[in-house]
Amino acid sequence: MVWIPQIPDLVERLGAAELADALRDPATATVPVALDDPEAGRISGVGVLEAWLAVQDTWRAERKAEIEEVATTFGGGRAVGEWVVRLEGEDGGRVGLPVAAVVDLASALPVRIHHSRLPLLGRHVVRRPMVRPDPSAHAADVVGAYLDALGAGDTAAAVAAFAPDGSRRGPVSDLDLRTGTGELTELHDALFSMGGGIPLSLCSLTEDGTRSAFEYVLDRWGAAGLPPQPGLAVCARGGDGLIASARVYDDVEAPVEQGWRASGAGRDVSSDLPAPPHRQREQE
Repeated sequence: MVWIPQIPDLVERLGAAELADALRDPATATVPVALDDPEAGRISGVGVLEAWLAVQDTWRAERKAEIEEVATTFGGGRAVGEWVVRLEGEDGGRVGLPVAAVVDLASALPVRIHHSRLPLLGRHVVRRPMVRPDPSAHAADVVGAYLDALGAGDTAAAVAAFAPDGSRRGPVSDLDLRTGTGELTELHDALFSMGGGIPLSLCSLTEDGTRSAFEYVLDRWGAAGLPPQPGLAVCARGGDGLIASARVYDDVEAPVEQGWRASGAGRDVSSDLPAPPHRQREQE
């Protein structure tokens, strides 16, 4: 859906120069290329990738896209990049879509892109998991404590993992932000209002001592079962060792979402962002 031209730079920093070159210019590829995108799914083969990248280039240009780097996390032979893509909305205003990518050279799917499709389509789309849960993946210290609290539906323990001025950004836009103990408490009370927690099955874990970036599969929200869906989150620790910021990248429709938005706890920006490339062609 949204290709980040800086992704090949991460690939190259991991030592895979030939793959990086292939992602920049598929026509010159000397190695197999494969990636997974929220809309297109798995993309492989020189011709398919070349055509897809051309559409992406045109769409970004038409929407005057500006890409702001948020953070990059290296660890365990992987890299996780985070960006906000600022696009010209239908009303001419600028809006920001959070996008993340995992570069995992040991995987058969070495580039995996994560972002919500709600702002682009006006609805969530169920996406199949890209990698399987890894029972050996366990986040360290306060991030592990936060995940335990999330799975248990324990608001007090979840909020205690954050610094007093810590924040959590949701996947819908860069404005989808809750900061401070009060807002985080209100948020987690809403998230846990289905009568249980939100257990995440970790698939990959990339840590650098400051940030923990983890891919996950989510198939249950409180008492409600969900189709298994992938996501990614990054937790950054502050100087006190607590979570200074958490950022989520998924397209999961929470069972609590409609009531949550109706109450004003979340901002629906789905009408602000431009249609993705395939919808533009449908509208023309």
